[in-house]
Amino acid sequence: MDNLLKMVKQSLSIVETATFKDKEIRMLIQAGIADLVRQGINASEDIEDSLVQSAIVMFVKGNFGNVDIKEKELAQKTYSLLCNNLSLSKKYKVVDENA
Repeated sequence: MDNLLKMVKQSLSIVETATFKDKEIRMLIQAGIADLVRQGINASEDIEDSLVQSAIVMFVKGNFGNVDIKEKELAQKTYSLLCNNLSLSKKYKVVDENA
């Protein structure tokens, strides 16, 4: 989680040592992970895959409060494109053992 938090803060131009918005950012990271999992994409706090990390960062950037609206829209579109691409790859899909 700390690695993702650091990346998200950097993408939002927040100094790494600033902690005022950490609770909100952590909540959005968890929401991004949950959204990826909901879509059947393998994601977790400790995942080291750069595509999944990028998707989580874009999710947060697209939903964080203090970002320019055009940046938010671009981040949301980028997140959607990453999700579409990840969902097409067997490497990133969650294996349903019940199927």
